[in-house]
Amino acid sequence: MFVVVAHFIERTPLKDSFFFAHVNLGQVGVVIFFVISGMVIPYSLKQGQHALAVFAVSRFFRLYPAYWFSIALAVASSDWFLSTPVPLSTVLINMTMLQAAVQTPDLFGVYWTLIIEMFFYVACAALFSVGLLGKAWVRLSAAIGLLAVALIFAITRFYLAKKIPVALPLCLSIMFFGSLWRDVSLGLAHGQAHRYVAVWLALFACLLPIICLLAYSADQGYKENPLVYMTSYLIGMAIALVVTLFLRKSINSVTFLGTISYSMYLIHPFFLEWAAYATDLQAQFDGVVFLSYLLATLVMASVVYALLEKPGIGLAKAINSKLQGGASKRAQA
Repeated sequence: MFVVVAHFIERTPLKDSFFFAHVNLGQVGVVIFFVISGMVIPYSLKQGQHALAVFAVSRFFRLYPAYWFSIALAVASSDWFLSTPVPLSTVLINMTMLQAAVQTPDLFGVYWTLIIEMFFYVACAALFSVGLLGKAWVRLSAAIGLLAVALIFAITRFYLAKKIPVALPLCLSIMFFGSLWRDVSLGLAHGQAHRYVAVWLALFACLLPIICLLAYSADQGYKENPLVYMTSYLIGMAIALVVTLFLRKSINSVTFLGTISYSMYLIHPFFLEWAAYATDLQAQFDGVVFLSYLLATLVMASVVYALLEKPGIGLAKAINSKLQGGASKRAQA
């Protein structure tokens, strides 16, 4: 929801207000998402027959059906609202979710986070395959190592003035931290786990200002501002920690929003472009247009979840059940 709101505000005069000039709500939401993703994904890899195949199937059917639908909306949006037809090659490459790896533009700008999520899946699967994912010290080492890589990337970006993806290692580090934070937030952690969390948070707090200053002092086309990046990352981290530690019961009351959040994230750019096409968003902040945009996004996200996401999850469970059942029968034979 942070991202959905932020992207609308960025099109209106509100973006120049003091708060929004210093805080990127979209970035705040992304940080929260990555922390929570780190708390969930490593623990969805479980020992058993065909564990990696089961993981791959569940992730594929969780992500791709709604994603492909959003690509259709992106193509329609570009054609209808921007009068810019999308080449078929761009559509096909975007369908892989790996377009950033081959320097193909995202059809919707929000897709940039998805490849980072894919890298995290691969990293978790690789660690799981060699029996290291369950070891907290390994995940801490990965989180710290990725912070160091982010710093190196930031230094390189600063001195070479090239658009090096500093966010990739930084966000991966946040996700590995999330995997450590999970047990602490649930009250299941021992003393060593608390120390691991404290070590990473201290390093994050110390290195983030340096990383942001080096990486985002020069505008590479996205209106980079080191202060905005730093405050947004810190606020996002603080909210993620507070919510997961103290407000767990409150989260249950908005479970539905969490359930449809992936679809909301994917499809809201369509309604944003529609609003920008139908009205002059830059003239003023129009509450009616804003609420209409939110309502349209919520309704469509609910439909996408019901017709695509939920059936996809069910299909993944059925396929995985057959995978595991077949393996059990072969083992018994």
